[in-house]
Amino acid sequence: MENDLSRFGLIGQSPAMTRLGEWVSQAAPHWDTVLITGERGTGKELLARVIHYLGPTRGAEPVVVDCAALHPATLESALFGHERGAFTGAAHRRTGYFELAHESSLFLDEISALPLEAQGRLLRFLEQRTLTRVGSTRPIQVRTRIIAATNRDLHEEARGGRFLPDLVDRLRVLEARIPPLRERGDDIWLLTAYFMGKEPASLFTPGAMEFMRSYPFPGNVRELRNLCRRIAIFHPSGRMEKDQLHQCLDIHEYSIMDCRPPAATPVQWGITAKPG
Repeated sequence: MENDLSRFGLIGQSPAMTRLGEWVSQAAPHWDTVLITGERGTGKELLARVIHYLGPTRGAEPVVVDCAALHPATLESALFGHERGAFTGAAHRRTGYFELAHESSLFLDEISALPLEAQGRLLRFLEQRTLTRVGSTRPIQVRTRIIAATNRDLHEEARGGRFLPDLVDRLRVLEARIPPLRERGDDIWLLTAYFMGKEPASLFTPGAMEFMRSYPFPGNVRELRNLCRRIAIFHPSGRMEKDQLHQCLDIHEYSIMDCRPPAATPVQWGITAKPG
């Protein structure tokens, strides 16, 4: 199926994921700016890569930027580049991420982490499709598809003075929301089978499966993937009971080490497990 995202690792057959697949098949072929929203762990970067690979820039690798990891002192240089001698220590010309993404896609993860000044420069780029390196006055035309992602409400950020309202509008030309795992119904079993390579019924007792279905998974697909990895390491055979499963989840009152089954001989792990 044309809108089946499973071949890219976006697993799901729930109505919400089916709608997302239909949206991607219509939106991806165009150069328009995309804003991806969703809670942590839902797969925003993976969706951005799918949009890129199905889009007009599919021949080149996307340029990925974690906006939260950019240092304020070098942020503009990293994004827009600089000329030799633009500032102390600028011994060579640097090509910024925007230029590197020419004829490709630029994925700006955690877009809400950009400071206001950088937001202003991004807004001007989206309006004019040109940039100016630090230390230069010559505009450079760049053709790149901007894909931004955030787990925050940008309208709320704008009302709080932390995000430019005009930039919100510019980013929302095409907008996709990835649903949290708790809204995806039986996708949890498809994902578990994908991560474990086994059918869930062979891994869990009915009580454990019912517990998994009711657990909200605040860390979403990432948390489920981590859970499956722990199960593969610490419970490679047999079916897990509800209590064992509960101890393996990312619940703050449990240490991850509680997931390890009791050893015949005490083992010194170097940490003290919290009581269950």
